[in-house]
Amino acid sequence: MLLSNKYLFLIHRYNIHLNQMLKTSFNLSFILLLSTIFQVLTLRTIPVQDKDNILLTFGSCNRYYGDEPDDIFYKIADMKPDLWIWLGDVAYVDEKIMPPIFGYAGEAKIKEKLDSAKNSPPYAHLRNTTQIVGVWDDHDYGLNNAGKSFEHKNITQQLWLDFIDEPKNSPRRKQAGLYEAYYVGDSSKIKVILLDVRYFKEDSSILKPKGTDLLGREQWEWLEKELKENTAEYVLIGSGIQVIPDDRLVPEHWYAANRDRLFALIRKYKTSGVILLSGDVHYAEILKYPCKEHIGYELYEFTSSGLTHHVSTHVPFADKYMDVIVPGTWSTKQDRFLDLNFGVLKFSFGKDKGVRFEARDANSKVALEKDLKYNDLKFDSKIVNEGAKCISQRNKYLRFGENFGKSLMKGEWLAYGILGLIAIIGWLLIKLVKLPYWLLRKLVGSGSASGAKAQSQKGKVKQH
Repeated sequence: MLLSNKYLFLIHRYNIHLNQMLKTSFNLSFILLLSTIFQVLTLRTIPVQDKDNILLTFGSCNRYYGDEPDDIFYKIADMKPDLWIWLGDVAYVDEKIMPPIFGYAGEAKIKEKLDSAKNSPPYAHLRNTTQIVGVWDDHDYGLNNAGKSFEHKNITQQLWLDFIDEPKNSPRRKQAGLYEAYYVGDSSKIKVILLDVRYFKEDSSILKPKGTDLLGREQWEWLEKELKENTAEYVLIGSGIQVIPDDRLVPEHWYAANRDRLFALIRKYKTSGVILLSGDVHYAEILKYPCKEHIGYELYEFTSSGLTHHVSTHVPFADKYMDVIVPGTWSTKQDRFLDLNFGVLKFSFGKDKGVRFEARDANSKVALEKDLKYNDLKFDSKIVNEGAKCISQRNKYLRFGENFGKSLMKGEWLAYGILGLIAIIGWLLIKLVKLPYWLLRKLVGSGSASGAKAQSQKGKVKQH
């Protein structure tokens, strides 16, 4: 990434000071300090209106059918945010065969859909008034739930970067994957780390129903370097899919081993102020990891998904459905909002240093909110205990089953409906499994009967 003239001047000035110091004494600490300064200056820094009060907005899942009203972008722009962060599905560019079955739409169709989303008047207004960064998820990657084996990913990467107005000389144009990091305000305030959970994601197979890695070796090494060299008080880690939950059977989420590896990096570098951001699920949610001993402080995840469509759009009785299938490990019903939404993060660096989460609806009315003090997000090595017992260590299927059982005990009609549907599907599967054997028996039986009849007739002929 090209540096501004101001940053080049600063680097030149520090190099002059370094040469002067080397002539007089070998000051190792100063050299290390200079190295840190250089690393900070070479990372993209996004300017803000007020460094003591920074306003960030984010969201995901836009234009499922391609023609939904997206006036919500006017409401976002009205807030005059310092930054808008995309967390995937900027448009649904894959071909809808029979959802949830999707296919590759082809380069021309993908470009057409991305251009349509980019040039819609509401989003164009946001583009013209707000700085925008982001990363993709599956539907703008090119294929539903796709991973590293998606053969057209390098084509869609360039088209996606065109959508986000990424400069033609950006390193993101040449690297494998879309991961990137920024400082917001300055290097002491906020760092935004955007992770690519598609390009390197291990695909599932019959022999390997669950992959084991989302990020790939290169991206893991890069992420560790970003955490190691971080100088900001807050570190926002953005992912197209949710990071913390593992006991929800329908939406994608991070593999548990990857989640724990991320936690280990936070502990290793004693990184304070980490907040996870995510999209994908078509509703807003504020989650908390239940065991701060595994991290070193309370770790929160803020999900915003559903700019032009939401879970209630395509799931009947969505609120009841969520109660039945979503265990309370990470959040409660009061922590979710199942309608159109976008996420807001209000950072205060004054006397009462902290951050406020807001999930806002299509009219910019606050639907969810959470206030956090910075002191509650500071790493404390005294409380770290990786071996501490935690509900997250219990089998995820047991957690799901317990929640489903409670719904049955409460007499939730939807729980009984789901149970009945499972029973019907199970019965049909058993019948399907038995069908080949039944046909084989019929064929064998028919053949044996025909043979016996032929033998009998042959015997009668001999007797005559």
